[in-house]
Amino acid sequence: MRDVVARVGRTRSRHLARGQALAEFALILPILALLLLSIIQFAFIFAAQLGVTNAVREAARLAAITTPTVTTTEAGSNGSGVHGALTNSTTGFLKKNVFAYDPAGLVSSLTTVCYRQTTDTAGKRIILVRVDAAYVHRLFIPLLDGLLNGLDGDATDGGLRVRASEEMRVENDEIVGSPPGLIPVSPETCSS
Repeated sequence: MRDVVARVGRTRSRHLARGQALAEFALILPILALLLLSIIQFAFIFAAQLGVTNAVREAARLAAITTPTVTTTEAGSNGSGVHGALTNSTTGFLKKNVFAYDPAGLVSSLTTVCYRQTTDTAGKRIILVRVDAAYVHRLFIPLLDGLLNGLDGDATDGGLRVRASEEMRVENDEIVGSPPGLIPVSPETCSS
């Protein structure tokens, strides 16, 4: 008789333990799900940052080899071409490098190709090109949207802004004399 009572007691305590574990799992599941979704969201943001950085680097490389770029007219023309190669919604560098790229996420006022004149270490005049791009990556987790949306300074864009900038020397021939319309030291000659 004692054996039967002991077995019934053990069975009952196992059922209670299973019920307790289920209740604890139900309490912790939303937190675990949010944690997992947060990791996924940050992976997408990190991938977008890497994509924008690669696209800007490719555009700067294109601008550096597009020569001659000595005058403001050439800078305007070449800069527009490089800007188009960066931002084209079907074949541009951003489209090729940013996973799930949405052209509406491009911040056009912060996406520029700028040229300026300076001197190198040997005292020769050279032209530098700087390519900047900004892209708003959409947030798809509502709780994270409320927390992260304002971190980039704009709480109305519905996403997190990622930016990249790259500067390279334009591979022009040596600049001799003062050609008419030479790119000035300041202000920069920009295309956007």
